[in-house]
Amino acid sequence: MNGINYLQYEYLIQLTSAYWKSQVIFTAIELDIFTTLDNKCLTAQELARTIHANEQATEKILNALVSLDLLTKQEKYYQNSEISNNYLTKGKPFYLGDAIHHFHNIAENWEMLSHTVKTGEAVVLKDLPEDVDPHDLKDFITAMHNIASVKAQDICTAICLENPRNMLDLAGGPGTYSIEFVKKYPELHTVIFDLEHVTKLTHGFIQSSGLQERIKVQIGNCLEDDFGSNCYDTILVSNLLHIYNPENNIKILKKCWKALQNEGTLIIHEFVLDETKTHPQFAALFSLNMLIGTQEGASYSETEYRSWLDTTGFHRITRTDLQSNSSLIVGKKEHVIPG
Repeated sequence: MNGINYLQYEYLIQLTSAYWKSQVIFTAIELDIFTTLDNKCLTAQELARTIHANEQATEKILNALVSLDLLTKQEKYYQNSEISNNYLTKGKPFYLGDAIHHFHNIAENWEMLSHTVKTGEAVVLKDLPEDVDPHDLKDFITAMHNIASVKAQDICTAICLENPRNMLDLAGGPGTYSIEFVKKYPELHTVIFDLEHVTKLTHGFIQSSGLQERIKVQIGNCLEDDFGSNCYDTILVSNLLHIYNPENNIKILKKCWKALQNEGTLIIHEFVLDETKTHPQFAALFSLNMLIGTQEGASYSETEYRSWLDTTGFHRITRTDLQSNSSLIVGKKEHVIPG
């Protein structure tokens, strides 16, 4: 026995070479390989000709995609696997290519992780500011739409609302969740509240849904502007609080409490850490992503969310874990006025 644990060795090799796999899928999305193969079986030569690429190099990346179970191969012909057909082909309802493109965009920031850990300074100096590059903003919002399209039905199924009429979708971006809620509840009208540059894109998603009469847009900044008073029976705060520190999150939740009607429901959708802040793995890694990309963001634990909701006057707090990698924390506004 030489004392070598080959399982541990293999784990470390797989871990440290994981970016190889990421780059393969990033490149495949960039070159439209999956969309090109939609309902087709092509050879490497045929595909290379279609995407204007080198034939030998194309064959190598196709073989790598087969090894990742993203393509299948019979003799010399390649075609999409089930997962690629469902999620990586443009035009499919749960297409995730834009989300993958977003992960590609932020990969460069992660190369600065050691600098961020040493200094505590974010690589990205601003949090989706109003003067953000329009192309970058469109990439980001479209990526959020991809992800929300997969999660929306899960969220609507997990939450049972009693005849909701007016919902605030705070920092709702593309409005994907509003669209799903409005489809489920025939009497519901929603307001998507977000920054001006974001709302210019929001209108396009709403128009595509054909729900313009029931989904409206309000321009605003969640830290600076008021949400109204006793206006809504439901408020959705999805993937917003991880951008800010606890003090600012309490500030936002106080304004949510004010905007809700009595017995109104607040729904927080986030990546929730356990009490050790080491699991789930995605939430722990996402907290680093917030360290790199925002001025004060982080992933938070259920205890922290409950504490903020208690502080701001919410009661009957519950948690529901979704089928994907996120959770819902729900609170009710009661007649008690918060201190």
